[in-house]
Amino acid sequence: MPDCLPLRSKIIKYMQKLRILGITLLTLVVMQAQAQELELPQPSPWAQVSQKYGLSQVTVTYSRPAMKGRKIFGGLVPYGEMWRTGANKAIELKLEGDNRINGQQIEPGAYSLFTIPGQTEWTIIINKNTELWGTGGYKQEEDVMRFTVKPGTCASTESFTIGFANVKEKSLTVELSWETTKVSFDITTEIVEQGKANIDAAIQAAENTMGLYNDAAEFYLDNNLDAKIALEWAKKSVAQRERYWNLYTLARAYAANGMKKEAVETAERSLTLSNEAKNTGFSQTIEKSLTEWKGK
Repeated sequence: MPDCLPLRSKIIKYMQKLRILGITLLTLVVMQAQAQELELPQPSPWAQVSQKYGLSQVTVTYSRPAMKGRKIFGGLVPYGEMWRTGANKAIELKLEGDNRINGQQIEPGAYSLFTIPGQTEWTIIINKNTELWGTGGYKQEEDVMRFTVKPGTCASTESFTIGFANVKEKSLTVELSWETTKVSFDITTEIVEQGKANIDAAIQAAENTMGLYNDAAEFYLDNNLDAKIALEWAKKSVAQRERYWNLYTLARAYAANGMKKEAVETAERSLTLSNEAKNTGFSQTIEKSLTEWKGK
């Protein structure tokens, strides 16, 4: 019978080599994964700000470089040259709903934002291409719009900052600040037609609760729409159940239709319930309206 020991020894050595090779490959994979997961502080960190207004929303995604003792405008950022406006990837301006920039309608979607800084005037550029890093590859024919704004001043701002100000139902202001310079532009929206459509759809599709009728009446009153329809909806809300808030809406609807006596009587009922609920702020609002309606 032949000796099997040499063959067994060869097999064992071969298996040992395979084991060492496997461990080596596994070590390399782990090291590569760890290298890919390495996280370090970024000189221009990513940021995102979002604001709902009216029936629309604006979201800005951008990077925030810091001054670090450098002169920014007229220095690091030359006047008269296109600037990526921040760092890294171009600013993404995402618009949802109905929006107008510089008075011009713009379709919902994502856009890039560039600027051309100047000492007395800045050019704001809204472009279709959202995949640009810097200004390389920029094409003016992809611009959606260009317009100019006057720069203002602000308190010293270390990191480039984008934010929203003057947020109202139909407008907001986008502000870009860095160093001691601030530039801004307005975005506006149209809410009446969309609001009316939403009301019609909700009334047809849902159980018509007192809250829905009240909200619909308030919207019509707030936007100086058909006062007769507002009165009809306010009455339907109160008919389901009287609350101080829907009674006040009904009083407003009476007043909008020139029915002073009914407005005062209904507002006084609303005030009684509001006081019982200890809603001081709402009671003050009712009292102010009562003074106005009684004084006519």
